[in-house]
Amino acid sequence: MMYDVVIIGGGHNGLDCSAYLAMAGLKVLVLDQRPVAGGAAVTEEFSPGFRNSVASYAVSLLNPKIIRELDLAAHGLRILERPVSNFLPLGDGTFLKVGGSHTKREVAKFSVRDAERLDDYQRRLAAVANVLRASVLETPPNVVEGSPFAVIAELLKAGRVANRIRGLGLDLQRDLLDLFAASAGDFLDNWFESALIKAAFGFDSVVGNYASPYTSGSAYVLLHHSFGAVNGKRGVWGHAIGGWARSRKPWRNQPPRMASPSDFRRGCASLSRMGKPSASRRTRAKASVP
Repeated sequence: MMYDVVIIGGGHNGLDCSAYLAMAGLKVLVLDQRPVAGGAAVTEEFSPGFRNSVASYAVSLLNPKIIRELDLAAHGLRILERPVSNFLPLGDGTFLKVGGSHTKREVAKFSVRDAERLDDYQRRLAAVANVLRASVLETPPNVVEGSPFAVIAELLKAGRVANRIRGLGLDLQRDLLDLFAASAGDFLDNWFESALIKAAFGFDSVVGNYASPYTSGSAYVLLHHSFGAVNGKRGVWGHAIGGWARSRKPWRNQPPRMASPSDFRRGCASLSRMGKPSASRRTRAKASVP
């Protein structure tokens, strides 16, 4: 069989791409080393009768546009918001809970000053996250390739991004630069005095990052945890009820063609034979894939 597109990797990104390309009318082959689709977003039985999402355990960055266009809710995806984001137990039997409406009260147990600064910290982080959220589904400007007319269009796109950043104002522009370049430790040191509070917030800068919170650039991971959304609420994280298997249900009735590594050569041969897709197919795919 001839294919228009071969996607290597059947993780959640590969599945999303295959769905959009198939909706654009293209024949799609997905290659993966495992017989189960989903990549990190899988739910597996680790003991008889017990199932668990074995890699990705929380959700916030699954874009609402994808949830809506792939109709994941109709296929059973339901996300329960987390009442607590981080929990820090202490040796004396006390603890610090971060997340939800009780965060300020919890922080005040250890530092009244930090509790008073908390609203401004969260407001400024959310403002910068909103700018990035508006750009996350846009192709970055490319002003070094294409015809002069194409370059002009890309310059206009770059101007729109610049206007969003300009709209932040000078203080928030400094925060944006700090969040992209500084360490999470230095960024939090400038805001809070309590080591316990900085530890609770700083955890978000190291989870999945495998670096010290004082590593340059780790402040961005703090921001990264803020520009997702759950059930229409920005900056919130949650858990998929029933595990990540729910998010893969749309592919159960009409799944993309999944292939093992033994099919890899045939897929590559199909790619080499098919040449470039027609202009109409390129247009449809470009218009449909976020």
